[in-house]
This record gives sequence, structure tokens and C-alpha cells, in this order.
Amino acid sequence: MNIEVTFRTDSLPQALREYAGTQLGKLERFGEEFEKGEFVFTHEAGEIACEAILHRRKGEPLVAHDRAPEGRSVVDSVVTKIERQFLKAKEKHSAKSRRPRAAE
Repeated sequence: MNIEVTFRTDSLPQALREYAGTQLGKLERFGEEFEKGEFVFTHEAGEIACEAILHRRKGEPLVAHDRAPEGRSVVDSVVTKIERQFLKAKEKHSAKSRRPRAAE
């Protein structure tokens, strides 16, 4: 998976870029192949705002937003939100295939 990390301001540490990449890379354990993952960080009013976008090969991309005073906590929060969205979509998709067909 190709992972892009973008800082809109220069005041964020470079270690945050590496941490974000490793956390997003852990999502590959779910077994689906993702095309691209993106993190966009901005520093606003003493907080770090983060947007994560995970592009899947099939279907709509998963998007999560959050803000927190610390970089690692915002990354963990956003990755948790993406995990929940992915599991919900996967559960919804598998439930469709288990529906009984109407008798003709």
C-alpha cells in the first residue's frame, strides 16, 4: 500500500510521519488490499487536526477526521475510526450474501 503523509504546517515533528505510516500499515491485517492511504495534518489553535483517507480497490474510500492536543493520540483515534468503518462495511457486505433467496 502506498502511504502519503502531508503536513500543512511545518511545526509538526518528523517522527509523527513515521508513526502515522506504521499505524496505517497495520490495517492490511484485515485481508483487503488497499490502493493508497493518506494522512493530512494541520496545526490549529494549539491542537493537531488529522484527516485520514483509505482508498480501497473496490468501493468508496474510508475517511476519518479528528483533532487532539498530541500527535500520536490523534493518529490512534483516526486509525480506530477507520477500523470501525471498515469492519462495519465488511459486516454489511457479508450479511448481504447470507440472506435467503425468495422461493420462486
